[in-house]
Amino acid sequence: MTDEKKAEIQQLYSTGHTKEEICKITGIKPETLKKSIQLGKVILSRYETGEKEEALTKSTRSVLDDNQLMGKACINVLDRVLSSKTGVPSPVEFKGQIDLHQAGVLLSLPALLANGLLKYEDDFYPDTGYYSLSSVFISLAYLALLRIKTLAQSSSIPSGELGKAMGLDRIPEVKTLRERIALFCQKADIEHWGRKLSKDWLESHPALSGILYIDGHVNIYYGQKTNMPKRYVSRLRLCMSGSTDYWVNDSLGQPFFVVNKAVNSSMIEVIKRDIIPRLDRDIPDQPSNEELEAEPKLHRFMLVFDRECYSPDFFHDLWEERIAICTYNKNVKDKWPDEEFTSYTEMDQTGKKQQMELAERGVLLQNKGSNKKIWAREIRKKLPSGHQTSILTTNFMLSTILIGIYMFARWSQENFFKYVMENFGIDTLVSYMREKISDTTLLINPEYRDMENQQRKLVSKLNIRKAKFATMLLGQDPIEKNKMEEFLRKKADLNTEITSLESEINQIKQKKKQTPRKILFSQLPENQKFDNVINQRKLFLDTVKIIAYRAETSMASIIKPSMSHPDEARKLLQQVYKTDANIHPDYQRKILTVELHRMNYWKDDKIVDELCRQLNETQTKFPGTDLTVFYKLVSS
Repeated sequence: MTDEKKAEIQQLYSTGHTKEEICKITGIKPETLKKSIQLGKVILSRYETGEKEEALTKSTRSVLDDNQLMGKACINVLDRVLSSKTGVPSPVEFKGQIDLHQAGVLLSLPALLANGLLKYEDDFYPDTGYYSLSSVFISLAYLALLRIKTLAQSSSIPSGELGKAMGLDRIPEVKTLRERIALFCQKADIEHWGRKLSKDWLESHPALSGILYIDGHVNIYYGQKTNMPKRYVSRLRLCMSGSTDYWVNDSLGQPFFVVNKAVNSSMIEVIKRDIIPRLDRDIPDQPSNEELEAEPKLHRFMLVFDRECYSPDFFHDLWEERIAICTYNKNVKDKWPDEEFTSYTEMDQTGKKQQMELAERGVLLQNKGSNKKIWAREIRKKLPSGHQTSILTTNFMLSTILIGIYMFARWSQENFFKYVMENFGIDTLVSYMREKISDTTLLINPEYRDMENQQRKLVSKLNIRKAKFATMLLGQDPIEKNKMEEFLRKKADLNTEITSLESEINQIKQKKKQTPRKILFSQLPENQKFDNVINQRKLFLDTVKIIAYRAETSMASIIKPSMSHPDEARKLLQQVYKTDANIHPDYQRKILTVELHRMNYWKDDKIVDELCRQLNETQTKFPGTDLTVFYKLVSS
């Protein structure tokens, strides 16, 4: 046994850890530790620092927090005065705490730091104030994990309790958080910060970054401060004012980045103009030009989306850049014979066994009137009911079953939208501040759109009249003269109406030819101009929430193998975050011990104990201190 290992054992034992816990942390077998103690190679003794500071109970903290003149829980009076005079942030200093409310959220710290919460904090300096930059970032991440969806809701939790879990007297109040976020957005380029984080995430998950999922999510605007354009909201089946976020996720549902558009744009345009250039730069391990030339079927990466992006011309343009696609087919009316289908079995990314009945054919795709053609694979999945779902892909490297698995994994992105809306409030406004839209932005000409709508209504009306005219036939039986005259009059009137409708439609078509389909934003009439309610402050908070979601996902991946129902991993983590804990700092040994209160069930205790063990292996230091965080369950 090395001297370093002996020192580590002595350090752990002196801070109150049992021998069983030491074996788990160090990876030493209990028999080896017992034998080393008997031979005198390891001497265990409790380290006494003299008179220990008594840990504060919840009742004591409640009274102290309430009796502060500067404000609720503003105990560090001297530090606050010094910060107001010098601008130097207060140092992080932990004290012993018993039954600290919702201190279980401290278990998320290693995952938050691993996902880059403070990696680029230098971009936001210089910064002044009582709360350091790292304290503000950690506060926002903790609030997100505790399901505080808006800044205003942070006043609903005990500010002193959560602050003491961060080595402060209290967390920043709502006004302070808003001021600091506004200051961050002035000092730093938030979009650039998000781009650096997404590039890091792509590079850290090369196996997942080769297949990306793209879908739009409408942020509904209920206010009346500006006239946001209307768009169709599929989840409500209504046209409502708002903007559209285009999310890029992996097959597990983890987000990489988001592109917001206040002006109505097709997803195809957004992918071409905003998403692909970014992926070209950031996706790691792409094949070289020599490898692409040597293998004509090889692609650089694959995009998965729904029918909104169905366009053979678009598929052709992407393949010219050696980008594969995978999407659902449109207007499928035929059925393939049952004999073509074969049963496939494969493990998906989550480790679940997937079984599907699939068939495959080659298909030549071409838009009407276009000279662009592209060969694709059409794969169909047959359900027990007999229904067949058609998939199109230009990925010629993956097997049939893997194409099916990746296509139907698109639901992970839909689940992501639902989850972050319900738990993180990703579609809520952060401030009432609005941003101006660039005058050079292209958008649909409202006059042209009105003519299109009018033409669509007239064509629908014309088709109904033509169908009625075609069914107006005389029977074989003789008809009276007056009825014959009435029949001919009705048919003549209908024919006149058809001619009139056709004339109106032709007039609209002529006007459309003389009217530009798209105009610059500056060419809009003043009464139709609008501002973007999605500002830099919302983008900043959304990025923090993405980090929090990814941190929770990484923690869920740790505990899922130990759970009989892995789909309940996030539910258990939410309980962990809101569980009370004891905090014992040891500045002599540079250890911050977090003792989490036990769960409701023994099985959950075992899972959380394993989570603590793996988190301890990261040897995470709490930001702003030299204390290594050590997690454990409260000993019996």
